[in-house]
Amino acid sequence: MAESISLTELPVAVVELDSDGDITAANPALVSLVGLNPEQIVGKPLATILKDYPFHSVKRALDNGIGNGLEQTPKISQAKSAEQTGSHKQHQSLWLLEAANSSLSYVTVKEHQAGDKLWLFVVPNIAHPKEVSEPLKEDTRTTLEALDETYWEWDIASDLVYFSPELIAMLGYKRQALSVPSSFWQRHINEQQWQNMLQQVDLLLKDQQTSFNTTYQVTTTNNQVLWVNATARLKRDSDGIPERMYGAVRNVTETKSLIQQLRKQNNYLSLAEKISNSGHWRYDVVEQKMFWSTELYRIYGTEPHAFRPNLENELVFHSKAEREQIRNAFMRSIECAQSLHHKSTILQASGKKAKIETIGEVEVDSDGKVVALFGISRDITRSEAVFEKLKLLALVNYTIKVPIFFIDEDDNVVYQDISPQQGGSNTALFDYVNFSISEYMSLKKTANQYGQLKRTHISFDDYNNVFDLSVTYEADKGVYIWIVENVTDKFRKEQQQAISSRLALLGNTFGSVSHDINNVLGVALGAIEMLELKFSQGEQNISRYIERVKNAIDKGKSVTERLLAFTKKPMVKVVKFDPLKDILDNQYLFRQVLVANIELEINLPDTQASINFPQGEFINILLNLVINAQDAIKEQEKALAQNEGGKIQLTAYCNAKGSLEIHVKDSGIGIVSENLTKIFDPFYSSKSVSKGHGIGLANVYSTMYKHNAQIRVYGKSELGGAHFVLEFPCNCVEKANVDRSGDKAIDSSSSQLGGVNRQRILILDDEASIAEFVALFLESIGAETVHVSNKADLLEAIDLKGPFDVFMTDMILPDTSGREATALVQQRYPRAKICSMSGYIDNDDKSWPYPVLRKPFNSAELSQFFSNLNTTM
Repeated sequence: MAESISLTELPVAVVELDSDGDITAANPALVSLVGLNPEQIVGKPLATILKDYPFHSVKRALDNGIGNGLEQTPKISQAKSAEQTGSHKQHQSLWLLEAANSSLSYVTVKEHQAGDKLWLFVVPNIAHPKEVSEPLKEDTRTTLEALDETYWEWDIASDLVYFSPELIAMLGYKRQALSVPSSFWQRHINEQQWQNMLQQVDLLLKDQQTSFNTTYQVTTTNNQVLWVNATARLKRDSDGIPERMYGAVRNVTETKSLIQQLRKQNNYLSLAEKISNSGHWRYDVVEQKMFWSTELYRIYGTEPHAFRPNLENELVFHSKAEREQIRNAFMRSIECAQSLHHKSTILQASGKKAKIETIGEVEVDSDGKVVALFGISRDITRSEAVFEKLKLLALVNYTIKVPIFFIDEDDNVVYQDISPQQGGSNTALFDYVNFSISEYMSLKKTANQYGQLKRTHISFDDYNNVFDLSVTYEADKGVYIWIVENVTDKFRKEQQQAISSRLALLGNTFGSVSHDINNVLGVALGAIEMLELKFSQGEQNISRYIERVKNAIDKGKSVTERLLAFTKKPMVKVVKFDPLKDILDNQYLFRQVLVANIELEINLPDTQASINFPQGEFINILLNLVINAQDAIKEQEKALAQNEGGKIQLTAYCNAKGSLEIHVKDSGIGIVSENLTKIFDPFYSSKSVSKGHGIGLANVYSTMYKHNAQIRVYGKSELGGAHFVLEFPCNCVEKANVDRSGDKAIDSSSSQLGGVNRQRILILDDEASIAEFVALFLESIGAETVHVSNKADLLEAIDLKGPFDVFMTDMILPDTSGREATALVQQRYPRAKICSMSGYIDNDDKSWPYPVLRKPFNSAELSQFFSNLNTTM
């Protein structure tokens, strides 16, 4: 036996003897077989474990020098390799093995020489011969020698089958040998399997096949289903007639289960590879063979039957420039026992290019020598394209210095780049924008639905921090691109500038507005004096003078409402409203800002429109354009040295795209072509220093862009001057097609009741005449009222004149406030409905949850207000 073979490496029981027959070594398999420690075996006679083994056999084996046939390979499977080389002798006799952990059993001994030692291969026999009802013949024993212990023997002539005790026990019976007819086996398998078995036996008997080997299911006596593997050989007599059949049955249930689990795992692996667009491979360094998984064939665009993978064949998919790089990467990984990683481009059989990333790890033997490489290759064509796009966008981001985040559909950050202005430290989107998960998901959902969303001046903490936000959804890449900019400082400056601009406009219009208010007051005062005079003269028909007073007050109300709306803080909130109606409601204000000799023509379609836009900004944008048009007309007059006035035309219509277009044209000086590209630039102005500061049109452009609207400008129009076009995404409906079934007209007989009949109403206003008017009117339609004008009277009314169903209060009083008064009433009458009246316009006050009636108001408006109050509360 060659010294290169270690005794401990042999998988079968082996004992080593010296020339005296004493045990010098025993491998772990023998130690396990006899149940003794190595110290109890080594140095002891062979008889310690083998009874009556002839000592002269040891001498004869050593003297004959039976060779070193086993040195050719270390892969010895029991005695099979030795048998192939002819370097063994086998004793056909059975010897008793003395095992410490079991009863005596019989073994077969095979001899091999190892230098001046003798190795005995101890092979357990399949049963104790004395337990067999009929002793097996010599050739039968030889055949069964390599089989498992659960064996059978079929005497064909008598049709009796001998079953070993182990086989009978496996079927659930008492452990003892049986000789029964062959039909006994039919009890434990189904009919189809029985017929298949008979067919295979028939082929063996007819000499159409040389062996019998099949796997099937058996059912034990306790209904347990087992998978078994049956093998058999046929023995013929001297005349060639089948005489006996020998076989073994092994329980392979556990193996079958493992195979099924392995198949299931392989299915999962295949699914995982398909999902991840990857496949696995193994390169055997010794055999220089390559294995590919099924998915890898798909990635390379070929089929297993058409392509045999190995390192050289694989390289044909790559360009010549890459082949040497890949070959060197493999060789370097093998030589240095290091991991493998490379990216390359392949040309599939279809001619399509794909980018492949390969990652591998080495497999080494016990000596640290690399025997194989194992790894995965995945198609990264799509991800590489995304990455290239990300790098490009990141470059743009770096240029414009705005933070950008790339987040996939599972909310994982694919890439992020924070502007250098943030100090160069990366941060999470949620650290940068302080919104909640629900707000994040809502924005993400909108971007997914429409492909892109833009939000300007958006805040999630009551405008302590303000952002411009853009979210683009790349559906084919499954990536959301978040571009965010903290514009808090810019927003505050714009707000301050907007307020300043409004104050400037207010200063320009204050003179003409004061004139109109004086006219209103003059009409009202004159009508009241006429009313007083006629009444003193006893004239009864004085209704026309009362109507003059009411009309004058209504005009004054219109002026003050628009003036207050114009001067208040601009509304940032985007709302849905009708811009055409807004123009009509504010045309009075347009005319106020224009000098007398400039004509304003307004042409609007008979259409109901709806846009999403900051309503407070809409009229201001048009006012800005109208004032600019007036300045352009004045410049034209100055150029022509005349004062004939001019014309401004404001028209609107819905275009073919469904958008609302508003056109502002003038007869002014126009805009030269070289200035058209600069007209919206901040601080650019073609006016004199005293006339313009260059931020009006810049603010107009910024506001339009931020809210998905557009503005265009042309240097000349048919009127001669500039032509501005505002375009808003819009829903337009002809007024004739508008459903007015829900409109509620005010009916003097029914709505005046207002649902207040028999209700007790407490009224508080520091203007006694207003409180008295409200009380008298409500009493006229069936209510019981108490009206007071100060806090002391209010407390007295609460204590002595209650209970009350409704409390109506002014918001600003000399000795209290509407909020405080409401709290006093609710403390005593918690079920009372609350409403208020106020002359201060502040539609944005969300902290006051109750209905508000704007002053001044007439009886019809008061009635409608109480009607709505009882409907909604």
